[in-house]
Amino acid sequence: MVLTLSLIRDKPRRFNALRRDIEGVTQKMLSQTLKQMERDGLITRTVLPTTPVSVEYAVTPLGQTLAAVLDSLQLWARDHIADVLAARRLYDGRVGG
Repeated sequence: MVLTLSLIRDKPRRFNALRRDIEGVTQKMLSQTLKQMERDGLITRTVLPTTPVSVEYAVTPLGQTLAAVLDSLQLWARDHIADVLAARRLYDGRVGG
């Protein structure tokens, strides 16, 4: 869900574009994720009047608020990665991992 949200945050995307950009995701898993995100009010689904029919997904204002929180989490992770890695080394040294 986090990766999907980040990919459609700045501009609407079509299903197949998302599927190409998310390595290893199955069509079923992406479809389930998008349906749940739509149900939660994080994205909108728009059927485009094309032949064949295309569907486009866009982030809602509610989804944008979640994206902002995820940005903060990403900044925290980047700022503290050295501390996390040091803690892991200490832990592994104590427990023999």
